[in-house]
Amino acid sequence: MSRNGKQRAQRIDRQYHTLADRFVHRKRWFGVIGFFAAIAYSSWLFSSRGALQVSTGDLSRAHFAWNKTGCENCHLPFLPIRKDAFGGEVPETISQNNNNCNSTCHSVTDHFGKQTNPTVLASESCSSCHREHLGLNRSLVDVADNDCVRCHLKLEKVAEATNTQFATVSNFSNADGHPVFPFEKLGKDPGTIKFSHTQHLRLGQPKKPGDRTEKHIDNIPEKYRKQYQDRIGAGDLIQLRCSDCHERDVALPGYEELESFSPVLKDGRMGVRSNSHMLYKPIEYEKHCVACHDLGGVEHGLDRVQTQAAIESLMPVRLFESLKRRGIESKLTDVEIEGHSIRLNSLLTDKAEGCIKCHSSAEATSSSIVQASNIVSRWLKDATFTHGAHLMVSCKDCHSAAYVQHERSIDSEMDASQIMIPGITSCRACHVQDAQERSSQFANNKHVVSADCVDCHRYHVDPPKSLSPSKMQSASLEQVRALLSVGKSP
Repeated sequence: MSRNGKQRAQRIDRQYHTLADRFVHRKRWFGVIGFFAAIAYSSWLFSSRGALQVSTGDLSRAHFAWNKTGCENCHLPFLPIRKDAFGGEVPETISQNNNNCNSTCHSVTDHFGKQTNPTVLASESCSSCHREHLGLNRSLVDVADNDCVRCHLKLEKVAEATNTQFATVSNFSNADGHPVFPFEKLGKDPGTIKFSHTQHLRLGQPKKPGDRTEKHIDNIPEKYRKQYQDRIGAGDLIQLRCSDCHERDVALPGYEELESFSPVLKDGRMGVRSNSHMLYKPIEYEKHCVACHDLGGVEHGLDRVQTQAAIESLMPVRLFESLKRRGIESKLTDVEIEGHSIRLNSLLTDKAEGCIKCHSSAEATSSSIVQASNIVSRWLKDATFTHGAHLMVSCKDCHSAAYVQHERSIDSEMDASQIMIPGITSCRACHVQDAQERSSQFANNKHVVSADCVDCHRYHVDPPKSLSPSKMQSASLEQVRALLSVGKSP
């Protein structure tokens, strides 16, 4: 017999939901246990061991003593430490977090305030740029590119000096994303030394290949021959290498041949990266020049009065007269003696055989015979460049202008005016910002590396003013040694 809907509904107990069964009891107990477990776990998170549960990674070396315990040294209760966290952009929160860093360990109230608008710094938290929990070997000054770019895209708004022309910087790889290097706008080298890399890298260093100015090993004084004995090329002509003049500030045993025409050593090894080797030592006349440019016994670097006195004391006529009075026979002929006298006297004149063969002459009223050499020791004044990081490439890869072996006669003054660094385009051949693009280029260029801001720059760090290429001041040997003894560029 069929039933209607009302009859079927009457068969169901309307109080079924109040009837307890084993499944309902289990759900209730699980709910109670979960509630108290959540309370217990939340309480445990406030303990020193529990704090590790919310840590995003190990601390850097600077703060690693607090890696397991000591979170409270940086983290204030109920205050987000990151500016991009919820509530982290509140000025009061930023101020409290910064004061915690400043009062606990650091003293950074004037964080390069002379170069940056103080109101901008006041709105920035320390952790906005100095990211922690990225591992033991992560440096706190390795700032992400976007942290640099967000200011440098509109630098005139964040800088203190409003009357300065600021360049817009967005990235390194694009032509319009980074300004060219300052020296690219100079047009010529400001140094006054008449030196031709082309001539000195020619076989025999002739004015023109094949002429009588070619230099054999027998043309240099015997006491210097040992220094160049392994530089003898075809026809007993001397073939110089970059390392004959450019010595590393830090020796790298086993890699002495890298400053040759090829970066590959005799055993097939390539150069290795070395953070210790930053610059090349200054050129020294007594070590690198004297073998071919002897001054006849006169000390290099004297002023007019001192040079005149040295010439008089070394004048061959007087010297050999003194020797004869002492009974010592001279082996030089009168012609040779006279020629040497003329050579010494030429040091004080404007003749090409004298000081101005290599130097630019000073004013006649000056106490100095020649102008200051004005050699630039650091061309990239706002960047950190280390030669040690580039030992896997040849000198010729970046300084190709020095290797032009053309057939024309040498004009030392014109050649010396050339800037031997090719500029930012050469750097972009290896330094690529985009990771995917680096990966695709690696098949054709094994030297492709990153182009992060911190690869070359540190936050608003000025180099020593005496070495600033912007003023094109020459650096003394003592100044460069002082720089190297302090350490690398920041």
